[in-house]
Amino acid sequence: MAKTTNNPTDYVREAQQLQARLQVHYLEQEVALLEQDASRPQRVVHESYVDMAPVRQGFTELPHGQAGPVMPDIASDRANGDFWPTFNTEWALSELRGAARALAQTSYGSGILGSLKSYIIRTGFDYAATAIRGQNTPDRLVAEVQRIVDELLSDNRWELDFEQELCEAERTDGEIILALEQDGGQVRIRRAEPSWLTEPADKEYLERRMGVASQLNWRYGIATDADDASRVHGYFIQWNADASAWNLYPSSRIVHIKGNTPRHVKRGLTDFYPVIVDLADAIALNRRMSKGAAIQASIAMIIEAVSGSGGLGIGGDSPVGGSLTRNDGGTGTRITSSGQYVSERRSDWHEGMVIDTKNKKFQAGPMGGTQAANFVQVLQAGLRSIGVRWQMPEYMISGDASNNNYASILEAGSPFVCRIEGEQEKLCKAYERMLWAVVRIACETGRLNLHRYGMTWKDLRRCVNLIVSATSPVIRKRGEDFTVDEKLYDKGLMSGDTLAAKYDLDPEEEREKGAKPQPAALPFGQPAATEVDPRISQARAAAQEALRLYGNGKGVHD
Repeated sequence: MAKTTNNPTDYVREAQQLQARLQVHYLEQEVALLEQDASRPQRVVHESYVDMAPVRQGFTELPHGQAGPVMPDIASDRANGDFWPTFNTEWALSELRGAARALAQTSYGSGILGSLKSYIIRTGFDYAATAIRGQNTPDRLVAEVQRIVDELLSDNRWELDFEQELCEAERTDGEIILALEQDGGQVRIRRAEPSWLTEPADKEYLERRMGVASQLNWRYGIATDADDASRVHGYFIQWNADASAWNLYPSSRIVHIKGNTPRHVKRGLTDFYPVIVDLADAIALNRRMSKGAAIQASIAMIIEAVSGSGGLGIGGDSPVGGSLTRNDGGTGTRITSSGQYVSERRSDWHEGMVIDTKNKKFQAGPMGGTQAANFVQVLQAGLRSIGVRWQMPEYMISGDASNNNYASILEAGSPFVCRIEGEQEKLCKAYERMLWAVVRIACETGRLNLHRYGMTWKDLRRCVNLIVSATSPVIRKRGEDFTVDEKLYDKGLMSGDTLAAKYDLDPEEEREKGAKPQPAALPFGQPAATEVDPRISQARAAAQEALRLYGNGKGVHD
């Protein structure tokens, strides 16, 4: 009987031998194929082949080591809703969110989010149900839809509360996940954390419950077609990571707003991803500059004595200038490369410190020399490069407005304004889809009875419009703008509610405070009766009568 051994080296050697035999076996088969009849058609050698775990070597490095080596693009990078090489697992995505959330709590990160939130949300969005022209829509139906919308916003504390929270979450996490749940006749909007949207364990049970004929792809907690990640069937949410508290929502009950990834990628990517390293470097540089300046400022003077005792000359027993030359930092220990504990003195500079170098050469550090201003310039350059991510001027991050013209930054067509208006419109369209989903739930539960109006759901979509609008960040000359808006209103091209919303006024609230009721819109081209003097109205009527009698003013003299 052969003697057994537990030496791990033997197992490694055995595995290597088996691998070598397999390679020799396949090589012999390849040689045999090549040596066959030359008249046989030549085989096509493909550029790539299917590999369970393809190994790709990077051919260059990105600046600052942001993403490691650049990987060639292959067809499976977007399979299953992945976004490789950025992320291809829930864990990799959670690491990016964790880094973004840490940066969002810093001074620069919170400043970035605060500026974006202030300009995107501003005074809040406006939500209105309106009748589509030419459809003969009953006013009562429009009022019922508006009541459903108003109750939703009020019950969920949506305006200027949930709106700001969701705006900040989308920038930080890269996505917003809202579940629409029925709560006693009302609709509750329940926000899910991105980590709660996760792949289920028992997929077959869920597929039987959904009644689907084919197998679905459940990666990242989103059930899609196996070959099309943009065709969504459901969302699996495990609330608070509790295995017993989960829900499977159809796509009609989930509002999923994601950013920075294409449609066929299942999850969104944080706004901070391209600038994670740059922002961390700027934060570290600012902290070290502050710390170095604080240490330099705590030293009142440094005395380079002509003669002195040996030793370090810091915190000695014979101070110069009384008790000011003291360093009470104490001692501490550190571990050397050889694993030994070594005692060393630690510095803790106090205000008014006087240092005697005791005949030792002294040289100020960078913060105490002429290089201090260079660090500030480097920091400002870094913040400007970070601001490019959002087309954001430097002063919105650093607070230094010396090199920025506020008016030009917020002009119509400027990069930052275009960015903000694009984000506003994206949220407006997403919230409009959410409102229609809520109205659909109201129809299904009987809160909105369309049979009363002799309509179906399709009829409602054709005659009623849900409009969500935001306030533009553009700085305008209010006097000139109001003159143009007044002419549009007089000609019936703009409603009073739209005019009020543009100037951040609530029409109902203003009428309750005593504003005049809105007159009916006049046909296009007909002037509004705004004359105070009745003689003007009489002259206008006489002129119109003359035009009617003599034909477009022929023969009429002033």
